[in-house]
Amino acid sequence: MIDTPQQGFTHCSAAALRMAARRVSQFYDACLAPAGLKVSQYSVLSTAARRRDKPPTVNELAVELGMDRSTLGHNLRPLERDALIVLEADPRDKRIRRVVVTEIGRQKRRACRDLWVVAQARFEEAFGHERAIELGVLLSSIARELRLDAASLPSPTEGSQHAR
Repeated sequence: MIDTPQQGFTHCSAAALRMAARRVSQFYDACLAPAGLKVSQYSVLSTAARRRDKPPTVNELAVELGMDRSTLGHNLRPLERDALIVLEADPRDKRIRRVVVTEIGRQKRRACRDLWVVAQARFEEAFGHERAIELGVLLSSIARELRLDAASLPSPTEGSQHAR
């Protein structure tokens, strides 16, 4: 890891992404605060609501959001407590739970959507419209293409292009 204190930048992709993600989350959380949801909860609610024809299972929702089940559970609990969602047993397999957005949840989602639109416009104004589009494309690419299994990585003994 290379530190350049004069710029306040750490050349570690994970650290830089986590720092940026926290800052962006804080920004969107502040914008959504009047509706009483955090951006992570709004994301879960919106993703589940889009599947109106067949509510997603907890596992399906976790995969779609790129979350592990534990993290998703932390986001589902307050939504369930506030009656924005209900976890219903699948009619075919009672062990499977489906995330069903309630009418109260749909109303909350609409209220948050209006606040999110303002937040998105402010983000693009501050960061730049073209840069925001580029950032979205890059981050989506990382989310789709980065393999999580260590077996897909070259071993340290094989070296890397940067070390040559």
